[in-house]
Amino acid sequence: MRPGEIRTFQRGKGNAVVVSVGVWAKKPTKNGPIHIHLTGIAGGQTTVTNRPGSARYHRVLFRDLRKLLIAHNCWPFGSEGSETEQQV
Repeated sequence: MRPGEIRTFQRGKGNAVVVSVGVWAKKPTKNGPIHIHLTGIAGGQTTVTNRPGSARYHRVLFRDLRKLLIAHNCWPFGSEGSETEQQV
């Protein structure tokens, strides 16, 4: 599988798409927010962050992607980012 590979399938009354997406976490600066990168959709790359107020902040998406990375031993930041697991 490579990021950007696409397959379609029937789901209910409409069509659905499966997309292979690359996901990784990185900190651009030592004390800055964590950025979770996604690549493979429409040939581009985007990020989601754990910094409230940022245009790229999305608590639920960050939480779910963080859990995915942790489950596959790809989260190098310990408990950092866990605040997104709390209800607001």
